[in-house]
Amino acid sequence: MVDQKQEENVEYFSYLSNMITNNAGCTLEIKCRTAVVKPALNKKKTLFESDLYLRKKFLKCYIWNRA
Repeated sequence: MVDQKQEENVEYFSYLSNMITNNAGCTLEIKCRTAVVKPALNKKKTLFESDLYLRKKFLKCYIWNRA
């Protein structure tokens, strides 16, 4: 109860750019982030296809660094 009003339960909501779910799962968050990143990377596709050195740097910076 907030201000004498009953709050409703929802399955998920966005808070500070993160998807919060009622079961604390992260699959919805991963799908949302992937949907945002995919168009941006597709715009840069030719840049990554042309230079092998740049692809290696990209992998080290964004993929291997997160593991």
